[in-house]
Amino acid sequence: MNISGIIKNNSIKLLSGFANNNDSLAPMVLKDAISNTAIVATYKKEGGKDDAREKAIEEYGTGAVWLFGIPTLKKLFDKAVYGFFKLNPDFDIRTLKDEKYLNNIKDNLLKDPNPALNAQKNVFNSLNDKNAVLKKFTNAQLYKGLFISKFALSTSICAMALAALVKYKQKTTQKRIEKDCYKNMASEVLLNNAVKKSKVFEDFGGVDDKKEPQKDISFKGLGELFMYNPIANNSILDAAIAATRLKEARKGERAEVGMKEAFQIVFIYLLAKPIQMAFEAIGEKFKMPISLDPMVLFSKNIKEKLSQASEIIKENGFVVQSKNAKGNVVNSLKDGGLNKMLELAKENINNPLLDILDKNGAIQIIKDKKGNKQAINYLKRFDEAAIVKTMLDIDKLNKQVDNLKSIKAYKVFAVFANIAIAAWATGVLQPKLAILMRKILHNGDNRNPAIVEQERQMQLKAHQG
Repeated sequence: MNISGIIKNNSIKLLSGFANNNDSLAPMVLKDAISNTAIVATYKKEGGKDDAREKAIEEYGTGAVWLFGIPTLKKLFDKAVYGFFKLNPDFDIRTLKDEKYLNNIKDNLLKDPNPALNAQKNVFNSLNDKNAVLKKFTNAQLYKGLFISKFALSTSICAMALAALVKYKQKTTQKRIEKDCYKNMASEVLLNNAVKKSKVFEDFGGVDDKKEPQKDISFKGLGELFMYNPIANNSILDAAIAATRLKEARKGERAEVGMKEAFQIVFIYLLAKPIQMAFEAIGEKFKMPISLDPMVLFSKNIKEKLSQASEIIKENGFVVQSKNAKGNVVNSLKDGGLNKMLELAKENINNPLLDILDKNGAIQIIKDKKGNKQAINYLKRFDEAAIVKTMLDIDKLNKQVDNLKSIKAYKVFAVFANIAIAAWATGVLQPKLAILMRKILHNGDNRNPAIVEQERQMQLKAHQG
C-alpha cells in the first residue's frame, strides 16, 4: 500500500474542497471551526465562565447540526423514501424542466452501449411510467415531489434543532445562577429563615419560556439554488438561527447578537466568492491563473493534459463568441457541442479534456469501486456555463504552464488566506468589538449584561422572599 500516495491524494482532495466557494461546505466548516474556538477563548478571558459556556454550547452545538444535520437527514430520506418507491435519489430533477434538453440526454444515453449506464437508462425509461405505488402519479411527478419534500423536511428539522439549542444554552445559565444563588443564600436561610426555597424558585422570572414558538420556515418560492447548492441550503439554516438568536436575545445583548450575525453573513457567505475572485484577479495580473481546481493543478502529467485538452478545444471549436444586447462579448458552447463531448466520452472516457472537466466539477464521470472511469454521469444536469469557463481556464493555464510551480504555491496561499481572513474577522475581530461595546455601554464591565442582570434579579428575589 502506497501510504504517501494516499496522503497526497487526500490532501489534494481536501485542498480542492477548501478552494471551492461555490458549492462546497468545506471552506465554511474550517472558517467556522477556527472562528468558534477563538470566540469561546475570547469570551472566557473577557466575559467569564458563564459567557464562555454559553458560547461553546451555541457555537459548537449549532455547528454540529449545521454541518451534519441536512446531509444526514437527506441520506435517511433517500434510503427510506426513495428506496420504498424504488427510485434513484441521484436523478437531477432540473433536467425535467427542459423537454428538448431531456430528450437530447435520453437519446444520447440510450444509444450508448456502455453497460455501466444500464441503471441510468432505467431511470430515464421509467420517467413517464405509472408508479406501482401511486397510480395517479408519473415517476417524473413523484421525483419532483420527493425532492422538494426532502429539501423542506431536512432543512426545517435542522432549523428547529438550532432554535432549541439557543434556548437550551440560556436555560443552562439560568439553572447555574439558581444553583449558585441558593448556595450563597443557604447560610442566611439557616440564620434568619428569611428565604424560602420554594418561594425563590417559584417567583423568579428568569428566561421567558412562554414566548410564541418559532414559526415554521416557509419554502414557498425558493428557487433551485437553495435546493441544489449546499451553501445556499445551509444559508436558510443560518437565517433561521439568526432570527431565533435575535428573538431570544435577553435584555442588553441584542445589539451584540446582531453584530455577530452580521459578521457571519458578510464574511462566511457574502465575501467568500469576491475574496476568491480578487485573489484570482491578482494572479491573472502576475501571470498566475489559479481559477482551476487543485484537483486539476496537482494532477499527474498536468502539462501534457493541458496541452492536449487545449488542442481538442481548438480542433472542435467548442467555445464560440457572440455579443449580447449591451455589446459585451459572451462565450458559449457551440451548437451540438454537448453531443460532441458525449461522443468523445464514448470513444475514450480517459480523454484529457473530459478528465479536466471532471476534476474541475463541470461534468461528472462514473467510476467503479477501483476508481476506473466508466462513463459520463447522465443523471446530473450538465452545466454548460461551467464547461465553457473551464475550457477558457484551460487555455489560460496552458499559456502559463512553465510557471506552474509558482501557480500551485499561489493557489494554496489564496485558498488559506481567504479562510484566514473570514476566521479572523468572525473569531477575533467580532468578539473584541462586542467586548468593547459592553465596556462602553456598561461602565467598563466586560461581562455579559444579560447574565449580570439575571444574577441581580435572582439575588433581589431571594432577598425579598
